[in-house]
Amino acid sequence: MKKALAAVLSTAMAVSLMSGMAVSAEEGKTEITLWHYFSTEGSQQKLQEYVDEFNAQSEKTHVNVTVLPFADFKTQLTVGAAADSLPDLCMIDNCDNVAYSAMGMFEDITDVVEGWESYQNFMPEILESCKYEGRVYALPMESNNLEIIYDKDMLAEAGVEAPTTFEELIAAAKACTTDTHYGFAISGVESEESTYQFLPFFWAAGGETMKLDSEAGNKALSLLKTMMDDGSMPQECVNWTQSELASQFKSGKVAMHVMGCWQLTNYKNAGINYGVCAIPSDVQTATVYGGENLAVVKGKNTENALEFMEWFMDYDRIAEWDYYIDHFPASELAKTDERYQTEEWKPFIEMLDYAKVRDVTPAYPSVSVGYQKAIQSALTGLSTVEEALASGQAIIDEALAE
Repeated sequence: MKKALAAVLSTAMAVSLMSGMAVSAEEGKTEITLWHYFSTEGSQQKLQEYVDEFNAQSEKTHVNVTVLPFADFKTQLTVGAAADSLPDLCMIDNCDNVAYSAMGMFEDITDVVEGWESYQNFMPEILESCKYEGRVYALPMESNNLEIIYDKDMLAEAGVEAPTTFEELIAAAKACTTDTHYGFAISGVESEESTYQFLPFFWAAGGETMKLDSEAGNKALSLLKTMMDDGSMPQECVNWTQSELASQFKSGKVAMHVMGCWQLTNYKNAGINYGVCAIPSDVQTATVYGGENLAVVKGKNTENALEFMEWFMDYDRIAEWDYYIDHFPASELAKTDERYQTEEWKPFIEMLDYAKVRDVTPAYPSVSVGYQKAIQSALTGLSTVEEALASGQAIIDEALAE
């Protein structure tokens, strides 16, 4: 335990030093730091190109970039706050935005950004992920949602169409299951990833997020349990992250899976003949928003950070960035952007009017744990669906009572 803490503190000190070592190569400019966790070399390089372009044209601000591992990112924010070594700008998962805003980590930027042209075009639902108690603490940097991505050849061989209802999904998954591949899979790992993948089915069944132990909860979790019990969904998926789920699809082990747009280029480059369809509906059509927000850290170089944010949020620039990393901008303009009118992109864009953000409450991270535990318990057979939902609801109720 002591060694682990020492490692965290050592990393935090290194980050702090990097943030403070910004030797002013450009006289008269204020040096600021941006933290992000993009893992691929291409995305890191592309973002750095934007930063370099901004630095070249700004007369008063120079942005330095620090890349941190995703797994350590929240820990570094917490340690950085304690050590007074936070950056000026940071990327944050949109479901975590409100929790950090409630902690007082981010700057209230409402009065400044409401006058920006880019702000006027943000989709209201996505913008909600940036708010706390009606005030704005970040802006959407890139957005995604979840759909069903399927192997066209496998479905054709099984003689089934892309499913549109829960019943059709069960039937199609069973028909597509062979000795070499499963019909359907999700990321069921005990983390935010499983909550994220479960919510579209729960909402499609008419669920309200804080009422997991409900008819909708039973219907959505029973849907997954049915496919696991009949052998059309692999038991191993309770350990699969979304990245591992994508690898299983690429290797031909799964016919249909829940996935976001961020894998489109990856699948295309792998030569997969894939299609995209909406999450099957029950009582309503639904999907979930994901993505990252860009937040200004409180008490830092706010004016300079906002200068970069406004520049980067220009639609032409942010849309180019989002398309490059297989996301879409949180702007109404994305709905008519020609880049997103292709066969694989249209289902994601067409679902924008049916997508919801994960509930904007500081309690959300703890609420999510209730979902994660319920999913794990039911799918591993440790408890019945009813028992799993009741246990998950107890965790949610406790989180809301704090």
